[in-house]
Amino acid sequence: MSKLLKEWSPSQATIDVIKLNGIDDEHIAKTVEYLKTETDLSDIDDLDGYDNWNSFFIIFCIKAHNNVSSV
Repeated sequence: MSKLLKEWSPSQATIDVIKLNGIDDEHIAKTVEYLKTETDLSDIDDLDGYDNWNSFFIIFCIKAHNNVSSV
């Protein structure tokens, strides 16, 4: 598993967990694109409390969806 964000893509298990939270493929794809192009994130070692991009992405995607849904 890559530690670099630019080389990462969410695993099928990660996508399945996100979908269980009511998030569709379009939102998942937009969130991946946002992380890779609109943030300064590059290496998972730079994030405290996370050891892989999939675990970070699950939380990030759900929180982003909740924030967009509440607007």
